[in-house]
Amino acid sequence: MSAEFVEFIKILGKGRHGSRSLTEQEAEKAMDLILQDVVKPEQMGAFWMLIRIREETVAEAAGFTRAIRKKMAPEIDIQPDLDWPAYAGKRNELPWFLLVAIALSQSGVKVFMHGHSFPEESRIYVDKVLSFLGLEPAQSFAQAQTQIESQNFAYLPLDKISTQLTDLMELKRLLGLRSPVNTLVRLMNPLAAEHSVHGVFHKGYDEIHIEAAKVLEDKSVLVFRGGNGEAEVNPERDVSLAFLKDKQVSWSQWPKSSKQHVRQKDNLDLTRLLDHWSGETLDSFGEQAIMQTMASVLALMSGELDQEKNVVKAKAIWQQRNKLAFGSK
Repeated sequence: MSAEFVEFIKILGKGRHGSRSLTEQEAEKAMDLILQDVVKPEQMGAFWMLIRIREETVAEAAGFTRAIRKKMAPEIDIQPDLDWPAYAGKRNELPWFLLVAIALSQSGVKVFMHGHSFPEESRIYVDKVLSFLGLEPAQSFAQAQTQIESQNFAYLPLDKISTQLTDLMELKRLLGLRSPVNTLVRLMNPLAAEHSVHGVFHKGYDEIHIEAAKVLEDKSVLVFRGGNGEAEVNPERDVSLAFLKDKQVSWSQWPKSSKQHVRQKDNLDLTRLLDHWSGETLDSFGEQAIMQTMASVLALMSGELDQEKNVVKAKAIWQQRNKLAFGSK
């Protein structure tokens, strides 16, 4: 048992009038102890659920993430252009955002995607789609570097990044609730990419993410409430995009691009992705999700926030994709 870690549990759990949130420095120290594997499972469960009850603060998210970055920083020679966390999975539409990332990589953007899956849940995770498309996830940071150098895209599962963070994510199976770790894996940007895009699900988490990124002095971050919590714009809803650029946070309101409901939540056949990529069919939902998501990422990278101008750029990139990249299934 870590006697030092007990003090952090006391801070969080002294009751209605005695408890408080952790400071940024306390959060960093607590996470450092966790990553040293000196914290007992019982301590871990109590700690995360006490935070979960009231949700993590900006200071806590920043402190936890800072400790993770210090621990996880890999020794590789490449810096991606775009960090893309993919941890939520899709359950009422397909993960069109993956096609956005691949199209961007074909246009010259170096994309590093990382994520985790819960196979028992009825969601579609990136690793399953990559397998369907015939793409191999990286098995290490070194292999991710090789893939980025050769094809401008790599996906690295969380268990190849950190066994400790994987174990923390897996607490969901035991506790039945998400923990703040879901925020941290989106914030960690392990390869220090110049730009990072975060999709969140719950209201208010977009503000926590963008403000924590500001505290961490990240250069360029986009956060929005995306489809099922992934970084994918739902074309059937208005979206509020939060941008962090030059240490300043700004919000941009983009109206929905689809005037009617075109979502196919009862048709999650991955062939839809392949057919739309190849141009064999035009998927009404997929087309709009791709254009709007890509436009939002282009807005982040260029600093030009006008929705229509970025959609024009997105269409040009999409039209230039290699339609034969995945063959046929």
